[in-house]
Amino acid sequence: MDAAGAGGGLSSGKARAGRPTSRMRGKGGGGSALMLASMLDILMSILFFLLKNYSAVLSDFTMGKDIVLPSSIAKIPPAAHLNLQVTQRAIILDDKEIVSIINGDVDRRDLYRDGVTIVRLAQALKAQKDKSQLIQSKSGEVQKGEQSFTGTIVMQADKNLKFSLLKKVIYTAGITDFVMLKLAVLKKEDG
Repeated sequence: MDAAGAGGGLSSGKARAGRPTSRMRGKGGGGSALMLASMLDILMSILFFLLKNYSAVLSDFTMGKDIVLPSSIAKIPPAAHLNLQVTQRAIILDDKEIVSIINGDVDRRDLYRDGVTIVRLAQALKAQKDKSQLIQSKSGEVQKGEQSFTGTIVMQADKNLKFSLLKKVIYTAGITDFVMLKLAVLKKEDG
């Protein structure tokens, strides 16, 4: 009877092996339930990766109306600095037309005796520099949201302009202590 009882115990154990017992149900070992926690972890990791690698640049940088910017693979976004636009028709500093451009160049009457310095542009840049330095000296230090004079200009220049004109603009900016020139370009699309 021991052998039969042992045999009977084995066969009844095999019968129970496929069904969960009340003890197994109490421990939550139901084997067929889907574990969503690890799926959510994976999805959150993918979401964070995509958010980190996606960049949308918001700035107060406005592009000139009649400018066709050159293309580049530059990745540095434009910062808020003095905005200089050189279009086919005019040189514009912070949305104010400074000098007209006729036939792709500045009129000789708008140039200094050296034939390179653009007089009205130099005066406007010097006024911007003086204004920036005055704000800094009156406040003792830079106020929140304001910048001290850094000599930085963001220049938007039409890609079809003559280099001789750009040379005059860059030279004029340089002699008025605006030596950090950043050229605005359009980002080339990959592919």
